[in-house]
Amino acid sequence: MRSLFTLSFTILLSFILCQPSYAINRDAVATEREFREFPNKLRLSVNKNLPIIPEFANENELHQFAVQKGMSIAEVKQELRLLARLSLDLSSKDDARYITAREIIDQLERVAESGLDSSYVLMLNGRYIGKNKQDFHTAIELYQQAANELPATKNTEEQVLLFTIYEHLGVLHMMLRQKDPALQYLMSSRSVALELSDPYMRAHIESVLGKYYYKQAQFGKSLSHYSEAIMHTKAEDNPTQDAHIQLQLARVYRELKSWDDAILYATAASDSYQRLGKESYVSSTMTVMAMIYAEQGQWYKTIDYYLNAQQIDAKLGNYMGQALNFHNLGEAYYKIEDTKNAISHLLRASDIFVSRNSNHYLVYNHLLIAQVYSSLSEWELALKYANSAAKIADDMKLNDEHIEALNYSAKALEQLGDFKTAYQHIKRISTLQAKDTQVVNDEEQAKTLFQLQKIKLEQSQTKTDLQKTKDELSNSQLALIITLLVLSLMTVLALYLWRIKKTLRAQSVELEKNSLLDPLTQIANHAAFIRDFNYYGNTFKTLALISLTDQLNSDLAQGYECNTKMNRQQLTALSNELGCIIYFIRPGVFLLNFDIQVNPDTLLNNIRNCLIDNYGDTSLHMGLISLPLLTNPALKLSAEQHFGTLQMMLSAATTLGNDKDYFVTLKPLNFASSGIFVPPLYLNIEKSIIRGIIKIETNGHKSDIVWPRWKSHKNVNLSTELD
Repeated sequence: MRSLFTLSFTILLSFILCQPSYAINRDAVATEREFREFPNKLRLSVNKNLPIIPEFANENELHQFAVQKGMSIAEVKQELRLLARLSLDLSSKDDARYITAREIIDQLERVAESGLDSSYVLMLNGRYIGKNKQDFHTAIELYQQAANELPATKNTEEQVLLFTIYEHLGVLHMMLRQKDPALQYLMSSRSVALELSDPYMRAHIESVLGKYYYKQAQFGKSLSHYSEAIMHTKAEDNPTQDAHIQLQLARVYRELKSWDDAILYATAASDSYQRLGKESYVSSTMTVMAMIYAEQGQWYKTIDYYLNAQQIDAKLGNYMGQALNFHNLGEAYYKIEDTKNAISHLLRASDIFVSRNSNHYLVYNHLLIAQVYSSLSEWELALKYANSAAKIADDMKLNDEHIEALNYSAKALEQLGDFKTAYQHIKRISTLQAKDTQVVNDEEQAKTLFQLQKIKLEQSQTKTDLQKTKDELSNSQLALIITLLVLSLMTVLALYLWRIKKTLRAQSVELEKNSLLDPLTQIANHAAFIRDFNYYGNTFKTLALISLTDQLNSDLAQGYECNTKMNRQQLTALSNELGCIIYFIRPGVFLLNFDIQVNPDTLLNNIRNCLIDNYGDTSLHMGLISLPLLTNPALKLSAEQHFGTLQMMLSAATTLGNDKDYFVTLKPLNFASSGIFVPPLYLNIEKSIIRGIIKIETNGHKSDIVWPRWKSHKNVNLSTELD
């Protein structure tokens, strides 16, 4: 008994383990939204499908793993890509996230085959280097290669990837203060969002463009893009996106010195991030609040908010966030003349920026250190950090920062007695300032011209006020006359256009009606059948395609007028006697549509009886199908597929001979799939007949049937292929 129980349990366990997983059907656009809005939820979904990260060295091992999991290779790759992106996301709290991401990227690189595969690997490599190494220049090169790997004609998944690539490129260039390429890539990302017609992506890229213009101090344009973003997002469905927009608006209003609005938006963003559990962004809102109070000179409140942000970033292990907070705290302590704490925090920030190759932050940090040491008259240290800042600014083409650094260097050199080098720095400053002279001159000239135009306008306004009052009445009268004239013309034009519209509508209705009739018999044609099937297909129960075989060429033998008269008489007789809808396919071929199930033998006899007194001296052949062809209601077949099947049945019936009337009909088995009826239709149906998936019924001998073949499989040996 115990052995029997053990055996049963083993078999049951083996059966459960061998069951394939459900197919993973991830929509590319919806998945991208979930990644940005609910990364933790997406992470749980991916971990459920891949509880353990697979290890494979080549395509064969990947294939074996996919078969074992009951997934396709494409699905495994898709889940691994998402897992790599999630490991590199701010939402990840795993200490080994970069190691995990690196392992996954390396494996995906080994099995990359398509352009999408290669592009995704390059994008992930760029993301990894940008996040882990802070090497933004290399990251940009990898992202550009990723964009180039995608084909010219892209499917939805490739378009979503391109949207992300362009967005990341724009942000990377923004961080490097390269405004022109940043705007170029962000606009490219916006174009992709427009092609995808997805409101979420449109709102996202509009908000990034708002951030771009905020960085350029173009606050009007920034606000316009945020307004556009708000139009396309839904706060209740996209809480993360809404919080991001609120945070950015707080920054804009801070720059516009609208303190109440800035604090309102920052507080709302902080509340949203706390509800969502996004602590890294809560830190960002603390930083924005600190900067709002810093702009107002409330330095002690500023320090409190920076310390709160620092505490959150330390908890999350966000080293770059900590470095930025150290820098900001250094500035705040300097403002309250606590230079010891200022230097301490700035040096800690410097260590992190150097270790992460973050020169775009380091330049500002060294400028501030040089400023603090200058205030302490520690000229050698001031010179050291000023020179470092000058070199970085020169490399990054930051003109204003370069000038500021050279000013600190010149002042320190002067105090150290190196007047020659100090003079060279001053000359260099003059050269750099000359680059902006024309801009300054243009601005001054514009201001002067504006003031002059303003004075002229005020003088002319005084002179014309009296004349304006005199002319108002006559202008009003003239405006009234013109308005009445325009209204009259518009009324006439509207009437004329209405008549044209009415005529065109009548012509359109007539043309549409004629397009559904055979031009000779004026009977509903094949196009009418397609339309009726699409509208009322659920009421169709039996379709029969009949051939008056001996009369197929009667239109040539007796002329179209005589043949048309004969066909009309036949169609009228059939319609009156059988109570069905009839479609004229071509001379001698009619399509009968019944709303009831009809026995083929009975129908063939009834057709023969109808035609006895209506030019019935012809052999009859019929192809018939009962609807629905497939028992599964979820499987839908088109009107064209039904008509093609009827044609094949009729063609088969004609091969049985002319000694009597013949019909051929088919019935798929219950488990048959819709794949039977896809092109090449004749080939797939014949294969299914041979396999026994489709049963054939006829009043002739089945062995006498010669199945028709399309040219595409005319020479295919089906028996060999099926073996």
